[in-house]
Amino acid sequence: MSYESSSSYYMGSKRTRYVRVNASSGGAGPFPLITTLLADPIPVVDVTIDTTGMRSPVILLHYTSIVCLPLGVSITLNFEIKRSYQDGAAVCVGPTHTFSTLVTALEAESFAFQYFDSNLAPGVYTYSVQLSTNSVIDITPGLTINNAMLSALAVDNDPC
Repeated sequence: MSYESSSSYYMGSKRTRYVRVNASSGGAGPFPLITTLLADPIPVVDVTIDTTGMRSPVILLHYTSIVCLPLGVSITLNFEIKRSYQDGAAVCVGPTHTFSTLVTALEAESFAFQYFDSNLAPGVYTYSVQLSTNSVIDITPGLTINNAMLSALAVDNDPC
């Protein structure tokens, strides 16, 4: 038995650790042909999580969706994450996540990614997944993003 798993290790700990979870669903489309840069990003799904009371919160985001593709479509979808704090201005966080394919038969494909956000102050955060302005849908219109789910798991990561 390791030291960390023994009951005496946890008996001395009087500090409460906070864990919070929230999730939201959404989607987007059907889309027309998009062969030039979009004027604005297209929102897909967002989630809000409250880390008030945590000393050193960290947040794990998990995004999943089904991309429904019409026959003959050529796409490059670039997904980005925006974060706002306490209803402030949104900023991009993390890398761009790309879904790209040339479809030869009517199909649907799953698409998922995760992002770990750290070095945060306690408070209310809203995360939004959106299609960036440099996404391309070529040849055939009608692509949809269905069953988009964004979940946020916040944990107080303070070791004291």
